[in-house]
Amino acid sequence: MKQSAFRPRNITNKEVAGICGVARLTDKARAAHAGEIGSYKYGADSEQDTEILSFLGISAEVFQDTAVRLNNDLKLGAWILNNCEKSSEEVHKFNRKLKYSWQRKMPQNGFTKRRRELNAKEPSIPFWISPA
Repeated sequence: MKQSAFRPRNITNKEVAGICGVARLTDKARAAHAGEIGSYKYGADSEQDTEILSFLGISAEVFQDTAVRLNNDLKLGAWILNNCEKSSEEVHKFNRKLKYSWQRKMPQNGFTKRRRELNAKEPSIPFWISPA
């Protein structure tokens, strides 16, 4: 039986510590440790990971070691919150920033992409009418 390819959780997922990107970072850290990360990048090789780790104030090595050692998202989330020393307001702002950044870089579909292209000329395009 063929194994499915590794695919980390979505960047907007907040299941670990209530912080966007940490669940994805966790998946990638554990997969990298197991040698199953595939074409994904972890730590310093990933701009996204670097941004999240910088916010947390935790190195990629320490994060990976802890994610593997604890091997439980709830325990890892508690460990992160105890070690990153961020207020709920700081977390909220980071989550908003990360979501906005992700949405700008990764259009959901062709309409979203095209709307952004046209937005400079006409900022109020609310929907798309496709010729039948």
